[in-house]
Amino acid sequence: MLRSILFAILLTVSVFAQTDRRFTPRSIAGTVHDPSGAAIVGAQVSLLDPAGQQIAQTMTDRSGNFRFNQVVPGAYQVQVDQASFRTTQVSIAIGSSDPASIRIVLPIAVDEQRITVQAESGVPIVNTEASGNQDANIIDRAALDRVPVFDHDYVTTLSRFLNDSSIGTNGVTLVVNGIEANGPGVTPSAVKEVKINQDPYSTLYARPGRARIEITTKGGTPQFHGTANFMLRDSAFDSTPFYATSKPSEHRRFFEGSVTGPLSRNKKTTFLLSAEFDQDDQQAVVFAEDLNGPVNETVPLPMQHYFISGRVFHDLKSGNQIWAGYSFEHQITKNMGVGGTVLPEAGTDVRFLEHEVNVGYTRTISPRWLNQLRFLVGHFDAPVTSVNEAPQVVVSGAFTGGGAQADSRRTEYHFDGADIVSYVGGRHQLKFGIDVPDISRRGADDFTNQAGTYTFDSLAAYQNADPSTYLVQRGQGHVVFLERTVAGFIEDNLRVKPNFSLTLGVRYYFQNYFHDDVNNFGPRIAFAYAPSTNSKTVIRGGSGVFFDRTGPRPIADLLHFDGVHLQRFIVSNASYPVKPAQLAGVPTSVVVLDPRANIPYTVQYSIGVERQVTAKSTLSASYVGFRGIGSFRSIDANAPTPPAYAARPNPSLGQERMIQSEGYQKSNGLEVTFRGKPSKYFSGQIQYTLSETYNNTSGVTYFPGNSYDPNADWARADTDRRHKFDLLASSQPLKALTLGMALSLYSGKPVNETTGNDDNHDGVVNDRPPGVPRNSLYGPSFINLDLNAAHDFVFAKSRKEPMTLTVALNSFNVLNHKNDITYVGVITSPFFGRGVQAQPARRMQLNLEFKF
Repeated sequence: MLRSILFAILLTVSVFAQTDRRFTPRSIAGTVHDPSGAAIVGAQVSLLDPAGQQIAQTMTDRSGNFRFNQVVPGAYQVQVDQASFRTTQVSIAIGSSDPASIRIVLPIAVDEQRITVQAESGVPIVNTEASGNQDANIIDRAALDRVPVFDHDYVTTLSRFLNDSSIGTNGVTLVVNGIEANGPGVTPSAVKEVKINQDPYSTLYARPGRARIEITTKGGTPQFHGTANFMLRDSAFDSTPFYATSKPSEHRRFFEGSVTGPLSRNKKTTFLLSAEFDQDDQQAVVFAEDLNGPVNETVPLPMQHYFISGRVFHDLKSGNQIWAGYSFEHQITKNMGVGGTVLPEAGTDVRFLEHEVNVGYTRTISPRWLNQLRFLVGHFDAPVTSVNEAPQVVVSGAFTGGGAQADSRRTEYHFDGADIVSYVGGRHQLKFGIDVPDISRRGADDFTNQAGTYTFDSLAAYQNADPSTYLVQRGQGHVVFLERTVAGFIEDNLRVKPNFSLTLGVRYYFQNYFHDDVNNFGPRIAFAYAPSTNSKTVIRGGSGVFFDRTGPRPIADLLHFDGVHLQRFIVSNASYPVKPAQLAGVPTSVVVLDPRANIPYTVQYSIGVERQVTAKSTLSASYVGFRGIGSFRSIDANAPTPPAYAARPNPSLGQERMIQSEGYQKSNGLEVTFRGKPSKYFSGQIQYTLSETYNNTSGVTYFPGNSYDPNADWARADTDRRHKFDLLASSQPLKALTLGMALSLYSGKPVNETTGNDDNHDGVVNDRPPGVPRNSLYGPSFINLDLNAAHDFVFAKSRKEPMTLTVALNSFNVLNHKNDITYVGVITSPFFGRGVQAQPARRMQLNLEFKF
């Protein structure tokens, strides 16, 4: 019903906007792109008369758009200037109506050409473009080099601006150069820009703006340029980790770099090569308790990571370009999962291997038509091996020992791609195309729990050899399946008036598992309105429907646990160790899909005000609401019946995990965002969010405390944070010194209080004490301050872009504040209401960066 109403609104507004002929302004609008098709931000655009005199001047916004209003009829030249590109002029005539929007492609400047004007990029400008929302978080290459970034991990650094409540079942959506991907595809120095929440209602993407990270990578250049990074971290300069009795050793070495340049004499063929080697000899801290008393030790957690990527770009006529690239990645981590209450014996060794080929083609069909085709094909292999094959022993809230029982392997051959057609004409900017987020042949090998897992509700029960449950699996753990996810979209960015833009669109979604082919249409609408043509204030809002994606795990579970291939046996009140006779009459457990299940969807809506507070900074305040409709959850459809919980309704079947789409989520929030450079002492972004999120499910693998009353789990969501403050900025108080800072202040997420026992005998140890609601406890707050101090040593100053060596010292968690990951909610635990694992203590990092 809600989607039908939204669709009707879209249709009504579109008809009204296109039939209102009374307003016919004289304006010149267009977009500026580089040869790869990427928008150029902050380019200076001048309007010249026939004599070459400047009449007006503006700058392109975050989408590369520009506009001149109130232009009298006549002949003009539009001139665009931007560093590293050739100055370009386009002739245009104004008649009795607005001309078609101009698309200007700037050729890359070669050595003998000279740029006379250098516009400053990264300047936020309040505007009424659909993608010009000022509550976005955008950090370009220059800013990435100034702020503190731990281990050169830009994705994690920007992830602080995501909204956990808007993230789907398949996790955060990573978009690289316009298409979904598993990783950036290049090393850190080859990343050009990272964005979160730009154009949040765009139909080009499956998820809302605060659920996706968009990365733009560098292209090839006609001159040789390069960057080399060396990073060193050593525990000798760090504080002792929390919960450790002595300081464990750590030594991390990180080498990374990229180089770009021409491959042909005419410099139309260029390349980009990037590589990385990363080795971290770190330690995990175990803080647990067994029958012999407290367990406090450090365990080696070594990691090695290799990555190499190469790309070749070729410029064709009329600004067209084709490029192709290959990347290889390999990572090995030992003793994964150890730490907190997990003992060394329960760790795993994890490997990851991936090959990927990327291809892109941009073609200007005509001045009004543009086609962008991008796709990638890849293969990865990710085996997990338990370091100990013994049965796993879990004593709720005290320790996890024995073996990990986590042996598995995931393989995948995947294809992702998108073909986007753009049309610009009159007051319309139309985009439509096909998005293929994932077509994959997946292999899932599940060898977990071959020796079984014992769960005890307390140390006393463990001492008495009295487990509450025993879980073991037998049979064929190998399945292969094809997952297909395809979407189609269309949107029209309509310039109703010079001070009012409207975006109307719809996205269709299809997945070959968990699908509802008829109703998967997601309408979206966004608008931006300024009270006057040159107003520094913009009112912006929107609404949209965003469908979820399951990811491969639920599909693999349905295929594995069908009662035939991989059999799961759950024994209540088993002996320890279990006797073979106890398994003889135990029925197998299965995973089934609710016949009524559909793909869940999220409705997001927002309204806000943006204000240009200085020439280079903006302030915005927005209300954002989410509604999760038909969210995924699991129930035991064959759970023992209350009040005795003595027997299952179908005694020939064990646990019947039914995957449903019956959950609900409600979220409301106020976001206040400041972006820009109000003075030479501050450049960056600040964001404060006041919000609350409630739901009755934590995802597709979540079981309610009572499968016969799943709605009783309505409470604060696991991701709920009432207060969230983030600052990411840099400053240059002295010519010789650049300072960067990242500050995060969060209130705590909730903690679920449980008995540690399977009181209702459904095979799930998540039962709460009588009368206690879900997530009733308050978790730990989070306070973190990171600092970066850097100095540039400049060589060969006579060069246009001189060689520069940057020496930077970073300090993470400068205040050395103890940030517990969470508190233990098991009432039988010796650590109830306390933390057992924390974020790292203060750490120092030395960065050396050489650019040429």
